[in-house]
Amino acid sequence: MNFKEFGNTEQKLSALGIGTWDIGNNVKENVDSIKFAIDNGINFIDTAEMYGTEPVVARAIKGYDRSGLFIATKVWPDHFSHDAVIKSCNDSLKKLETDYIDLYQLHWPSRTIPIGETMKAMEELKDQGKIRYIGISNFSVDQTKEAMESMNKYKIASNQVEYSMVTRDIERSGIYDFCRSNKIAVIAYSPLSHGKIFSKKTMIDELSKIGTHYGATASQMALAWLMNKDNVFPIPKATNGTHMKENIASTEIRINPEDMKKMDAMEAKYYEDSIASRHSSN
Repeated sequence: MNFKEFGNTEQKLSALGIGTWDIGNNVKENVDSIKFAIDNGINFIDTAEMYGTEPVVARAIKGYDRSGLFIATKVWPDHFSHDAVIKSCNDSLKKLETDYIDLYQLHWPSRTIPIGETMKAMEELKDQGKIRYIGISNFSVDQTKEAMESMNKYKIASNQVEYSMVTRDIERSGIYDFCRSNKIAVIAYSPLSHGKIFSKKTMIDELSKIGTHYGATASQMALAWLMNKDNVFPIPKATNGTHMKENIASTEIRINPEDMKKMDAMEAKYYEDSIASRHSSN
């Protein structure tokens, strides 16, 4: 398993995390899949109060050394007032059956509750030892700056955003570069873009071709592309052991600089091709 330093925390996390959004109704299969990942070196598990999967994570981590795991969850924007943040954290602690949360994240920016009020509660939770690190999710550069400026004691450890080979908005918006320059880890959710990557046949063919040099599938190459970026931690979901095993194998892939350049250029190439295709059909 490949481990990387997580942003400014000095924590070493598995380069691949486990996502638990929309993992389905087969709880036993979900629990077994997470256990399989832990047994094979993954120590980073992400959930959220909105997902309803905190109890699933609690069942999966039972019996493991808690200090060896990095558990992340999120508070929903409706609960961003000071007292609601505190209550949500306490509720998540109960559902996770743990004494502390490693990374507590603001799920989306709030349009109504001042970020300063929310961050005051987050810093209090950290002071109390209920959370170890503070994260954000789906925040723009300006929103991230505002969150940083509203904090008195601590730093933002991470920003969880959608990022994949076919969803590269964070590169164009400047979020990726801003996080990298400020040692804020990027947690990449939907790293296979909800399966959209498989609808792009030409891209899949090229990824498969590159993958032959690494003994890897196209989806493994897409995950490895993210993990080969020093500040990015993809969190694919895997509802069964077969998918989890394939995902875990991608952590060992070290992509050479030439192939990384080819993969970096793919999204722009297919974006231009799709625009040209639309124009030619008009």
